[in-house]
Amino acid sequence: MSEIYSNFLKTIVDYQYELNSYISKTIRSVDGENSFYLSLLVLLIAFIYGAVHAAGPGHGKALVAFYFSTNKSSYRSAFKMGYMISIIHALSALCATFGIFFILKAMFRENFNNISSITMQISASMIILIGIYLMYDAFKHKNLDEKKIKSKPKSQFIVALSSGIVPCPGVMTIVLFCIILEKYILGVSAAIAMSIGMGFTISLAGIFSISLNKRFGGLLGSKAYLLKVFGALIIFSLGLFLLLPYL
Repeated sequence: MSEIYSNFLKTIVDYQYELNSYISKTIRSVDGENSFYLSLLVLLIAFIYGAVHAAGPGHGKALVAFYFSTNKSSYRSAFKMGYMISIIHALSALCATFGIFFILKAMFRENFNNISSITMQISASMIILIGIYLMYDAFKHKNLDEKKIKSKPKSQFIVALSSGIVPCPGVMTIVLFCIILEKYILGVSAAIAMSIGMGFTISLAGIFSISLNKRFGGLLGSKAYLLKVFGALIIFSLGLFLLLPYL
C-alpha cells in the first residue's frame, strides 16, 4: 500500500513539474497580438495545475476527510468547504507574495520563512482547537437522534480557515513569476484559476468522506457518535503533530 501511495505521489510531482514548466513558458509568451488567447491558455493550465497540485500532500484534504467522515453533511457542504479552503489558500498566498515582494524585497527569503512558520503555528493551534470542539460536540449530542446531528456552518468555516491560512507555495510560485515579468493582472487571474482547480479536488475528498459516512455511520446505530469522537481525536493528533516542531 505504501509503495502504491509513493508511486502516486511521484506521478503527481512529475505532472506538477511538467505543468509548471509549461505554464512558465506560456506566461513568457503572453505579449503582442496573441496575448488574449495565450492568457486564456495560461488560465486553463493554471486550473489543471491547481487540481493536480491539490491532489498531492497537504491542502487540507485529510482534515476535510476526517471532518466529513464524522459529521452528518450534504455533498453541497463538501463543495462549499472545498472552495472556502482554496479561496483562503489562494488569498493568503497572494497577500504574502505581493507583500513580501513589494514591501520586504530586500529580506525576501528570511521573511518568507518567518511568515510560513507563524502561519503554520496558527494553523496547527486552530486544528487542535477544532479537534477539542468536535470531541465536546460529539459527547454533548450523543443521545440525540442522528438526523438532528448536522455539521454547523461556523465549524465548517473554522476548518476551512485553519486549512487554508497557510499560503499555497504553488500559487506563490506562479504569482511571483508573473510579478517579475510585470504581468500583475495575469498573476492574480492565474491564482484564481488555480484556486478553482484546488477547490474541485478538495471537494472530491469531502464528497468521498460523506459517502463513507452515509454507508458506515448507520451501522453503528446509537454508537454513531463514537465515529465522531474518533475523527476528533485524529484531527487533534494532526494539529499536535504539526505544532510539535515549533515547541
